[in-house]
Amino acid sequence: MLKFKRDEGVNMFRKTLISLCLIVILFVFIKPLNSTMVSVFNIANAPAVVTKGHYGTSLIVEISFSDESLLEWLKTIKEPYPLLLLDAAWIERSPEHMKIIEERKLPTGLLGPEDSVDEPIDFALVQKDINIYEKHLKTAPLWFATRNHQYSQDLQKTLFQQQVNILSPSLIWQGENTPKLQKGDFLFIPLHQNSNISFKEFNTLLQQNKFMSIEENIFGYSVQSKKSP
Repeated sequence: MLKFKRDEGVNMFRKTLISLCLIVILFVFIKPLNSTMVSVFNIANAPAVVTKGHYGTSLIVEISFSDESLLEWLKTIKEPYPLLLLDAAWIERSPEHMKIIEERKLPTGLLGPEDSVDEPIDFALVQKDINIYEKHLKTAPLWFATRNHQYSQDLQKTLFQQQVNILSPSLIWQGENTPKLQKGDFLFIPLHQNSNISFKEFNTLLQQNKFMSIEENIFGYSVQSKKSP
């Protein structure tokens, strides 16, 4: 009888220990997923430039120049929102535009300076732009592209270490003929000082095509951010 009670006590202890271990595991792995902290991820396991998704088409807008038309467009653009790649100098001189972007929680990334395989850019210049982005948006950029869509190995490696994903266009649209999109395409639209794109043409393009977020295009699911009260 005593032996039975002793065995029963040992079994209870084992069950309690197992339960505690499961609780610890759940706390460690599930809590970060539900955390309100900013999460980061790398698309690939090694430095890479992503030029295509799998599930649809995504719109990426490069912004380094603005006027009243852009401000109105930012106020009225409807979901699914395009990814806005913002030039660091533009961020600093466009507080009114940035206010709308932050209030509407439009998805953003960083538009960096030109790079070259033959003459790699000094990463200190890129880091300066990253710091400006973080200062204004209170988070590190998750997405990045250079103005000329060229990427040296050093730049790819350093951005990968900082958990910044590099994008490059499948197609670039400059307001000419309607682009012929294929599944997975990243359509880049440059809004720079010398761009000839009208927002009437831009809105027509949006109406004629069904775009999805970068995350949904690559992974097959959408990422939703909880708005603060």
